[in-house]
Amino acid sequence: MSMLESVVTTAGDLVRRFSHYSDVALAQPVLVTKNGRPRNVLISVEEYERLKSRDQQAFMAADTPDHFLADIEALAAGEDD
Repeated sequence: MSMLESVVTTAGDLVRRFSHYSDVALAQPVLVTKNGRPRNVLISVEEYERLKSRDQQAFMAADTPDHFLADIEALAAGEDD
């Protein structure tokens, strides 16, 4: 998904028009406000899965997986893919 402008709605309007905003969220994020403050964002399942797949795992340097070490060593040596 490209960086599209969010559609903004209130929580009350989201409840009243959920089907509409659910459809809008397939194409762009829907920012939901409550008492004038951003509260939640409604996004498509596809966008949610894309964002989840970008999560990074953290581990101690001593526990770095071998395949990461090989990539790091190649970068340090100036090798390209």
